[in-house]
Amino acid sequence: MEKQPRRTREEEATGENARLTELPTEIISNILSRLPVKTLLRIRSVSKGWRSIIDHRSFADLVLAQSLRCSDVTSLISIYGKIEPTHFGCRFFSLDHQTGLAVPLGQLDQTIISTGQDWQSVNGLICFDMGDLTYLCNISTREVRALPPAGPDFPVHLHRRMRSFSALGFDPVTRRYKVMKTWVSNNLNHAGKVITANKILTLVSNSWRKIDSGPIHFPCGGSVCINGSIHFLTLDLMSNKIIVAFNVETEKFRTLALPDGALNQVHKMKLIAFGGCLTVLDYKHLEEENSMSMYVLEDYKNRVWMERPIVLSQSWKEDLSLSEGFHVSIVRAGEILLAPKLTAEVYFLSYDVEEGTLKKVQVHGLPPSLSRRPVIMACAPVGYVHSILALSEV
Repeated sequence: MEKQPRRTREEEATGENARLTELPTEIISNILSRLPVKTLLRIRSVSKGWRSIIDHRSFADLVLAQSLRCSDVTSLISIYGKIEPTHFGCRFFSLDHQTGLAVPLGQLDQTIISTGQDWQSVNGLICFDMGDLTYLCNISTREVRALPPAGPDFPVHLHRRMRSFSALGFDPVTRRYKVMKTWVSNNLNHAGKVITANKILTLVSNSWRKIDSGPIHFPCGGSVCINGSIHFLTLDLMSNKIIVAFNVETEKFRTLALPDGALNQVHKMKLIAFGGCLTVLDYKHLEEENSMSMYVLEDYKNRVWMERPIVLSQSWKEDLSLSEGFHVSIVRAGEILLAPKLTAEVYFLSYDVEEGTLKKVQVHGLPPSLSRRPVIMACAPVGYVHSILALSEV
């Protein structure tokens, strides 16, 4: 029998890829979409066919859908501490809620000079301000993109007492992402009201447009995008506590009244998404009475709120004895998280809303410099889903 010539590795790889491409694209896409984003980024170079599939917007939508169905919960956390012997700074980590494993996100450390306070994730994307610039970030791919500079149309003399904030929104109908940016000047106009300005950027257009101002002063506790609107817990121009909703498609503001039981201490409330519904988490009685209340907007159109009381056992505060306060957040799996702001060990308490159970999750995998001395949890954990969407395609 004639001996066959030995095939090179390149020829073997080509043969394997040829057999793979014989499968229908839909099947290949479905199989690949179940892989971790880190793996997908690595195997893009396997073949031009795979790269074409992975880079397509429809595949990013498929990965997002798979992540939304997944029961695993991942959060972005930022910790402030001694990174080097003589240097303090903020480090970012991806936190697995089941195991407590924190995976360093070094590329974010190098790019983001911010604590992540009051960030919100929209389909795995976040936006944040650093100085006068607004940035967009994909947490899973660790890609960061600076948006074009923007400023208000205020006279220069009003800029001295001015603050700004940005919020990311997603319209499920057009599937477009938009960033709304608001500037608030503490100077008063001739009517004695705070001066505000708003601009919008549709990410595919990459340019800012001026929009009508809304009844918003400054948000308390970030924003929540749900039902195609960005929601803020804030004060109106008359200092009344309200919820402001900005419709991403129509680019119009409207206001929602707070539920009757949640009318005090707006700084101890958070807007959250719970079970697909806009929800007010009121924790003003947590430290004294071990209780919280969730007000769930079960009927968004008719503004019907349903109160859901939560009572913790008295022992929950024992774990927080070394802390100076705590962050409160919630993730999509229905976990309310209590994270100490200052602690000798890094952990969080997880309360399962449906089961009514509380557990302590020790965070491990941190570098020794952050695990051997008191550190500061710079922000509440930000729950997110995994996305492979390239920011250039948003």
